[in-house]
Amino acid sequence: MKIEMAKNSGFCMGVRNAVIKIVEELNTSDEEIYVYGPLIHNPQTIEVLKNRGLITINSLDDIKGKSVAIRTHGIPVDESRYIKNEASRTINLTCSRVARVQSYIKKFSSQGYFTVIVGDKDHAEVIGLKSYASSGVFVVSELEDVANLPEAEKYLVVSQTTHERNHFEQVVKLIEKKNKDVHVIDTICDSTRLRQDDVHNAIARGIDTLVVVGGRNSANTTRLVKIGIDNGIKTFHVETDEELNPEDFANSKYVLVTAGASTPGWIINNVLERLYIINNTNSNFFVKLLNRYMEFFVRSNIISSIAAFLMVCIARSYGGLKFDYRHGLIASLFIFVMYTVNNYLDREFLIKSNSYKYKVYEKYGKSLLFFAIIGFFYSIYLSYSISPIMTGLFLLPYILGILYSTPQCKFFVKGLGIDFIKRLYNTKAVTGFGWLIVLVFIPYFGYKVSMLTYLSISALFFAILFMRQFIIDLVAFQGDLILGRDTLPTSLGIKRAIKMTLAIAIAGALIFSAITIYHGNWLYLLLNSSVLYYYFLLRKIKETAYLVSIRYEILIDLNFALMFLCYLATGLHF
Repeated sequence: MKIEMAKNSGFCMGVRNAVIKIVEELNTSDEEIYVYGPLIHNPQTIEVLKNRGLITINSLDDIKGKSVAIRTHGIPVDESRYIKNEASRTINLTCSRVARVQSYIKKFSSQGYFTVIVGDKDHAEVIGLKSYASSGVFVVSELEDVANLPEAEKYLVVSQTTHERNHFEQVVKLIEKKNKDVHVIDTICDSTRLRQDDVHNAIARGIDTLVVVGGRNSANTTRLVKIGIDNGIKTFHVETDEELNPEDFANSKYVLVTAGASTPGWIINNVLERLYIINNTNSNFFVKLLNRYMEFFVRSNIISSIAAFLMVCIARSYGGLKFDYRHGLIASLFIFVMYTVNNYLDREFLIKSNSYKYKVYEKYGKSLLFFAIIGFFYSIYLSYSISPIMTGLFLLPYILGILYSTPQCKFFVKGLGIDFIKRLYNTKAVTGFGWLIVLVFIPYFGYKVSMLTYLSISALFFAILFMRQFIIDLVAFQGDLILGRDTLPTSLGIKRAIKMTLAIAIAGALIFSAITIYHGNWLYLLLNSSVLYYYFLLRKIKETAYLVSIRYEILIDLNFALMFLCYLATGLHF
């Protein structure tokens, strides 16, 4: 079964901006924040925001002196005016595209145009748009409604921003056929048009199954469902991955997954992963076994632990030192211990943001924690066997890692009120420095290695690890944003965060290259390919926005295999 993700899916611009703004308000405001009507049409997102303090109200009877947000769909003029007069503060989250339609109706109504709105009569956006028409208004939901259109000298025809384009065009043709003076403005949002085009194009390519992810009260989502049904495609409308049943896809060959404008990324990724699991269910025994072990090794961070061992080998070779398994094993155990402890303590977050990773820790968590405890003491023993002084140095990254994962530390950093420190903390630079201690400083400890060598390999490793963490955070951006998890993308915004990440990556690669050339170790320049690998992966993720969880995790860790090949190419391996 081929599974394809529609390019244009998930949060549209209006929803994304509204969520970002309301989350900022929830993070900084000391007072309760109310929203008149559902902020967006996605129950799961609304529930999370509710738990974070956003109160949804359906009546304006008790808003005096309160902070009130206006939903993305907009509200009627009189209700908006009432809120501005009675509320202590108004937070306008109306989508800019909806606001533009409101202005069109207001402008043309003042010129005597009768307004025709093509859309769902009971939709919140349409109810709000009607209030801006001072020269008469009529809503067309079905083609048959055109026959009941009141007579007028001139008409303005607009659309609900999430309406189906084909239907809008059909209505326009019928109106223009009966009337001469008709001014048509295509107000369907580009995001809506593009995601509808994705479905139509996929149907033309031969898909036999369509999965639409989103709230059942979302108009743009149900439109996507309708397109699939109208074209005779087996179509499933789901809000979460739990609604997908293996038997429904027994005969499916080509599946397209798309999502409404209010659907967050973590829900989409969970649906994608569920589909891949369903697909593997029908695979042969060996494929099932391979997938099962791959999932365990990646999500238990065993692969990352092996990668740490490899990077120590690279660091020692680069510094002209002989191989010592103890240094590699110390780093490997440290990574395993810290990731296991952090993930185990973070299970409440995982169950919402990455339910499939959570299932690994739900099933194997206690066993992994047991081996992590053994690994901790054995790593201490190994460091002591090399040097008692090293043991003290080795305890530092453990302390940093534990502090990073504790709520007290997070609260303390926020309480400082220093923006630079907060952002540095959110970049996970702390964990990056922890990596560097076990990857570079401990393997070089007690050896005559120049500061340039320290600087060179540290710059490269930090660039690679920083990019790795950023890519992970980028994929999880929407979930982190809504759930209140501080990362570099949520702190700086995606565009600024990408610029910062690329600047660090380029600087690290240039420092490494300059010093490597200076020392004459030309073959080690091959290691820069790991930076390039993450650069192209970053571009891919930025373009697609969604990669099924286990697959992008595998793609991320494949870079370590590339590093190993480059390491072998130097001829200075074991």
